Amino acid sequence: MQSNKKILLVEDDYFTRFMMREIIDTLGVAVDIAVNGEEGCEKLEKKPQDYGLVLMDIHMPKLTGVCATQIIRQSNQDPPRSIPIIAVTADEQYHDPSVVRSFGMDGFIAKPITAVELNGLLDQYCRSA
Repeated sequence: MQSNKKILLVEDDYFTRFMMREIIDTLGVAVDIAVNGEEGCEKLEKKPQDYGLVLMDIHMPKLTGVCATQIIRQSNQDPPRSIPIIAVTADEQYHDPSVVRSFGMDGFIAKPITAVELNGLLDQYCRSA
């Protein structure tokens, strides 16, 4: 991920958004927020070039993370089709890489998220490129 690219955090829970934004800020990466899957899809559609990584909550109102990911992956535009999407969830049924990959996601991170885990995720998906 280029240094001028942002992370799109798609999360409906205020406390989780606040905590993740704080962690991301301390790691020196710009972050943009969407409060549901529908808003996340809209942001990616409007300015896809702005984002290098999407952190997508699974369970959200209006449009779930799974549905939002499928819409993004079916987009005719690149980069939305190729931007890494990481599932963010406390639901253990999604803690299997093959399950999240079947939804078009590239991996998962379990809630509650720590700075160490998020930093590792950034190293894997953002800083290595």
